[in-house]
Amino acid sequence: MNLSEMLEVLDDCPIEIFSKENFAIDISWIKMLTQNQTMFLPNILYFGHADILPDDLQMDYPVNILCYGDIKKPNDFYRHAPLNLLVISENVDAFNIYNQLQELFLESQQVITGMRTFLDMLYSDSGLQGIADAAYSVFGNPLFVVDNSYKYMAISSGTVADSLLMEQENTLGQIAEEGIHFIRSMQIDDRVRKSSRPIYFLNPVHGKGMMVGNITIHNIEVGHVMIYEVNKPFVENDYELLKRLCRIISVELQKNSFYKKNKGIMFTYFLADLLDNSGGNNKDVKGRLKTLGCKLKEEFYVFSISMRNNPFSEAKIEFIINDLIRIIPDSLYVTYQNSIVLLIHLKLGHKLEGYALEKLFDYLNHNQLVAGISHNFRNLQEMRHYYEQSLKAASLGYQVKNEFGLYKYEDMSIFHIMEICEKNGHNLLDYCHPALEVLIQNDKTKNTEFLNTLYQYLNFSQNTMRTSEALHIHKNTLLYRIDKIKKITGNPLDHGDEMIKLHFSFKILQYLKII
Repeated sequence: MNLSEMLEVLDDCPIEIFSKENFAIDISWIKMLTQNQTMFLPNILYFGHADILPDDLQMDYPVNILCYGDIKKPNDFYRHAPLNLLVISENVDAFNIYNQLQELFLESQQVITGMRTFLDMLYSDSGLQGIADAAYSVFGNPLFVVDNSYKYMAISSGTVADSLLMEQENTLGQIAEEGIHFIRSMQIDDRVRKSSRPIYFLNPVHGKGMMVGNITIHNIEVGHVMIYEVNKPFVENDYELLKRLCRIISVELQKNSFYKKNKGIMFTYFLADLLDNSGGNNKDVKGRLKTLGCKLKEEFYVFSISMRNNPFSEAKIEFIINDLIRIIPDSLYVTYQNSIVLLIHLKLGHKLEGYALEKLFDYLNHNQLVAGISHNFRNLQEMRHYYEQSLKAASLGYQVKNEFGLYKYEDMSIFHIMEICEKNGHNLLDYCHPALEVLIQNDKTKNTEFLNTLYQYLNFSQNTMRTSEALHIHKNTLLYRIDKIKKITGNPLDHGDEMIKLHFSFKILQYLKII
């Protein structure tokens, strides 16, 4: 704890900063200032009456003093000394503030003691279970370590199943469906990610308060630690201790072979051959799959994350792959030519959509990754072609939108056409509808917003209600603008071919970053 943090805690106490040398110094304890004291330690806060402030300070580091009473020395004497000097108003009970500070240091000492316990278990190679058991003795409440698929990795000893639901979870080895539904509906995972420290909430499924912190490895979320408020209520220290426990568990998991092993290794060579276009004919592909004991469904997608867009270490790659396979079970993966590549297979006629797609978007955004996904296909021999589609979707998506996340080739193919034209020396503006140039010039000279109005109008399929909501204007205002656009451009906006040409032109402007 440093002096700035202490003053934040005591923000309701009238303490004047008389002299400030360095408030970032860690303070480990508070001691009484003595008469004629000459020796001072740098990490101690000294407390005493202003009458016994030292006459001279010979230290080459800041001395930290909290005093009460009138300071009789000239102001310049202390303002030029290596001194952090805080003064308590005479109208305040100085010794009450002293007691508050004592409590702060005691709490800080408890955190240090708890951390020592966690570290002892980490260095003793007692494993994740040993750390969980030690944590129970520190918190005085039961805790659970779960991975991102809601499976229990460790449950502290001393945990008693006090409900049928908890008994069921212990038997299953994972959080029950009811609990998972609550976590998702309340967006607990997202709230933990966005918070700088563990969060607290009342869990109606178990009827208990809970504190949750997330476990990350190389900035990739791999699980959570949950503590039940059963034996005693949480105190402020518990938040700091849980935050530190999550870091200790992160170190332990990196020692764990479960997180180090390369899943599905026998399929990686198979996928690499397909990407090299050396997988053989369709009969050979099916034969190899049968030999490998792999039964793929009929519909395929290629998902890829290029390391050119997302530079990261080998260790981080493993955790990303583990998380992606958790989100899209049964997919096969390979790291190929500086890319993480997943072959996703689904039943005939099924599409990658719904919850799995939402989780992918959320995961990539949260971890600041850019990925692409191909059209669906049915012939594995064509995997190389669709792999290139997925790479192109990712690169063009990030180029056009400059946002992290997942980009589909079906959305980016129109930009791919533009890229090809541009590389062949074509000026894309030559293909734009002349009406847009008229609107651009009108917006510049008359400070109107007709270009964006038409863009949104086309984006929402000429639905006036949705367009006016998107533009935050009244529907009558929108209708007025559309009428003006029709007059300025001489285009009645009532023909399908015209709509297609205008929409294509807007895509060109988007690609060229004009809009």
